[in-house]
Amino acid sequence: MREGAKYPEYVGVSDVTTRSFEHMRVEAQFEGQPTLMFDEPEGFDIGDPPDLRGRSRGWTPVHAQLAALAGCTSITIAVVARDQRFRYAGLRTKLRSLIDIRGFFFDLHLRPEYRQLNFDLHLDTRASTARIRELARETHRRCPQLALFDRARIPMLVQWFRDGSEPPVVVERLHIPDGPTPEDRLAGDARPARAPRRRAPRRGRTARK
Repeated sequence: MREGAKYPEYVGVSDVTTRSFEHMRVEAQFEGQPTLMFDEPEGFDIGDPPDLRGRSRGWTPVHAQLAALAGCTSITIAVVARDQRFRYAGLRTKLRSLIDIRGFFFDLHLRPEYRQLNFDLHLDTRASTARIRELARETHRRCPQLALFDRARIPMLVQWFRDGSEPPVVVERLHIPDGPTPEDRLAGDARPARAPRRRAPRRGRTARK
């Protein structure tokens, strides 16, 4: 990393430093702001007997990444809404990631990967579906975090809701073809296999005398 390097005015520079401590605790910082602590949950132990233990002392990196995606998207929506004169009174989001973690420490022949990311956005607005769709399209174009996940080709199901109403008014399936989603297949794999039905024995015909 080149200290003191000069870049064009259109390049935003973000510097973050981290320091690792005992077990899995890591602290991250950027200038002038409180530190952000990372850890893994209690029970996330590695080794037999464990020599690395999660202590639930901070955010996991995955949760922090989801928060960064939601935060960046929410700020981008505010900017786009201003430009489009789109009026809304509030915004809530919820994210869920489904990650195949076997390659992290169960099966080292595999690579950990996002199988699907679900992103629900609830807008308190009376705007039409067409206007919400326009807002969504421009938000995707401008948001750096959404671009990061999109270019990584991570399957994402993004649903835009008008607050207080179901179903979603806009549904975006990014890198998810038509048909069952990866989440659908994972849920199917988790269901216990059905025991085969036993056929009732056939009754023999009574011989006629």
